[in-house]
Amino acid sequence: MKRTPFVVGAAAFLAVALALACGNRGDATGASGPMGPAAAMSVPPPVASSAPPSASSPAASTAAPEPPEPAHKRKPFEIYNACTDVVTVVYGEDPKRFGAGSRTIAPSSGIEGPREADGTQWVWLLDPKGEPLIKVHMTRGMKRVEVGRSCRTLDAG
Repeated sequence: MKRTPFVVGAAAFLAVALALACGNRGDATGASGPMGPAAAMSVPPPVASSAPPSASSPAASTAAPEPPEPAHKRKPFEIYNACTDVVTVVYGEDPKRFGAGSRTIAPSSGIEGPREADGTQWVWLLDPKGEPLIKVHMTRGMKRVEVGRSCRTLDAG
C-alpha cells in the first residue's frame, strides 16, 4: 500500500497533538506539565465558585456575568374578558405613556397579566377608540381581573 505525504503528515500531526494533549503529568500534584515545572508554577490554582456549573462552552464562560435574577419572581394574575367584544387593556400607571404594555383579549377568554417587582400593577380598560375608560390597581394578594359583560367595567379580586 502506497502512502501519500498528506496521510503521513496528518498521522504525524495527530500523534504529536495527542502526545502534547496527554502531557507528562510528573508527580501526583501535577507540578510539572508538558512545558516543564516553570510553566506549571505560573498557572494559578483553580478558584472555587458558588456559581452552578455551566453546560456552555469554555468561550462562553469568559463572557460578562449575567445579572442575578430577582429573588422571587412574581406570579402573574389572570385577566378574563366576560364581554362579547374584543377588548384592549394596558398595564402601567399611565396608559398613554410610550412603551406601556397593551394587550387585546378575545371574548370569553383570558390572558396572564404581569406584576411589578413589588407585586402590584395598574390595569386600564380602553374604549374602541383607544381612550382609557377605567382602571384598577392590582395588589399582591389579588389574583384576577374581569372585564364585565357591559365591556365598560373591571372587577378585581
